[in-house]
Amino acid sequence: VPEDDAISLAAVVTHSDFTGTYSHGLSRLCIYLRQYMAGALVARPEWKVIKDEGAAISYDCGGGSGIVAVNTVYDEVLKRARKYGVAAGTGRHSANIGCGGYYGHRMAEDNVIGIVMSNTYPCQAPFLGADRLIGTNPIIMGAPTSNPDRPIVIDISTSGVAIGKVQAYRRENKEMPEGWANDYDGVPTTDPHKAYVVRPMGDHKGYGLATFVDLFGGCLAGAKVSAEIPFVENMEPEETGFAIILLDIAHFIDVDAFKAHADLLVKLLKYSRPAKGVKEIFMPGEIEARKLEETKVTGMDFSDALEAELTELAIKCGALAEGGKLEDLAKEYSDIANHFHQEEASYSGGTVQD
Repeated sequence: VPEDDAISLAAVVTHSDFTGTYSHGLSRLCIYLRQYMAGALVARPEWKVIKDEGAAISYDCGGGSGIVAVNTVYDEVLKRARKYGVAAGTGRHSANIGCGGYYGHRMAEDNVIGIVMSNTYPCQAPFLGADRLIGTNPIIMGAPTSNPDRPIVIDISTSGVAIGKVQAYRRENKEMPEGWANDYDGVPTTDPHKAYVVRPMGDHKGYGLATFVDLFGGCLAGAKVSAEIPFVENMEPEETGFAIILLDIAHFIDVDAFKAHADLLVKLLKYSRPAKGVKEIFMPGEIEARKLEETKVTGMDFSDALEAELTELAIKCGALAEGGKLEDLAKEYSDIANHFHQEEASYSGGTVQD
């Protein structure tokens, strides 16, 4: 893939694991690699503008990475939001968009408030149904506060849990918590190997939200919806879609005034009276932000099973010799990165930061 695309992919995958959203980190990278190998993802897609109406723009993303697609369309929508105050963009012929929280953080850093919606392959049933007909269809929102390390961010699937979490439990052969999934007949199960559909968040409420994500990310974007989207295991182009809506805060109110008011909202909610037996109330995105700070210091642990899968893929990709170890590959690239940063620092007179 082009270098800029690789950087986008790496940033989102890293953000996912570093914030504890393991379903879309290195474990999901394994799926991306297999999709590239199978041709289900296009390494160098051809982009096309389908419709351009000033504050609204629609793209054909060419069957490439959904992560790259959302970041690219976000950049263009942001420019237009700066001009018009409000702007929206859609993308078709896309794929999995990775860790949604990353885009929420982007919104906060850019002093905008907004929403990203993407439809996905069907893995949950309509409320009271048994068939796989609708995706987990995530909704992501972000807004800034005065503390850049504590934006207000939500990244939620419209199902109770992301399908990636079920896949992670299946990989580890671990029993799932109750309420995550149903079997083929629509009966609740804790066996990840029997899980046929994940359950909607809040029953009919999650089902309703998921339907509208398909309308925004599918129908509005001109992408596939519901059962039109192939399962990821098929290793076929996903052809999903997404929608991005951004509001430039400065067009509505002074940015510092917005942040001060957001800070007040945080204080009112976070420091309110907790329920009996509860020690602390968390703001949306706060747990992930804390985990990000912690992991930057401690590093990240991952399972032996994931290491084995990554090692196998690294050998298949030619990045690692047969019989090599993943830690050798990590050290090799770490040494290259450190050398690059040292050279960069010597030119700029700056200091080296890992």
